[in-house]
Amino acid sequence: MLGYILVGLASGAAYALMGVGIVLVYKGSKVLSLAQGEIGAFGVFVAWTIHDHGVAGPLAALLGVVVAGLLALVIERYAIRPLEGRPQLVGAVMTLGIALVLTYTEGELWGFNIKSFPSSVGTKTFSIAGGVLSANNIAALVLAGITAAGLYYFFARTRFGLAVKGATADPNVARLLGVPVARVYQFSWGLGGVLSGLAAVILVPQFGALVPFHQTLFLIRALAGAIIGGLTSVHGAIVGGLLVGVVESLARGYIGTGGVTDVVVFGLILATLIVRPRGLFGESA
Repeated sequence: MLGYILVGLASGAAYALMGVGIVLVYKGSKVLSLAQGEIGAFGVFVAWTIHDHGVAGPLAALLGVVVAGLLALVIERYAIRPLEGRPQLVGAVMTLGIALVLTYTEGELWGFNIKSFPSSVGTKTFSIAGGVLSANNIAALVLAGITAAGLYYFFARTRFGLAVKGATADPNVARLLGVPVARVYQFSWGLGGVLSGLAAVILVPQFGALVPFHQTLFLIRALAGAIIGGLTSVHGAIVGGLLVGVVESLARGYIGTGGVTDVVVFGLILATLIVRPRGLFGESA
């Protein structure tokens, strides 16, 4: 069992990175972004092109993550910010449309045939407690830990981090106090895009498939983790993502593959919403 748990934590760490991006966007602009998966995927497609032209894998991956962050900034400025003040459902539908546009664009530019992208940390594997973890898995766990610690310090100790917390709590009051709310929106989307790019760079080598819309399937896992942890809690998204990965791994190991794992994950979401509707660490309305 311990082996399944370790493997699940490794997968869940990648879900957690994307889940944190979802939470940051939701906290920063009150938009539930359904485009995070394809934002990250677009960055990896660019990285694949760069790598195909002879650039080393790690550098190509880094450039792809940067592209994902820049793409998120463009989306925030020209598609999301004009919707400020509109119902939250409008923003969610807009991001769904953006995800579909990105999927179509990826298909037109790179085709729908499956591509592969190498792990940026090598292919070495480690046998731990009956589970086999790749260097890519361990990198995911390390990145999730760094993200948790970094965001805790940022929100608790930095001036702009405190401004972000104030703006997400009440944008109108924050404006009266001189907080640059537009910059908060930009920061939330930009960092959310970077984290989605990181998650995609980890997930593509791990599951061996770079194809349009595939990252949106992982978005469902990340969104599940964010909901379980609480859509207003960054660290809840990390815990939720890890939990989804572990439950998924245990279900795959003891029950089997296929749709069973999906049923178990959605059952976990349902149980969380029944017992604690705002999530494990979500703030009360």
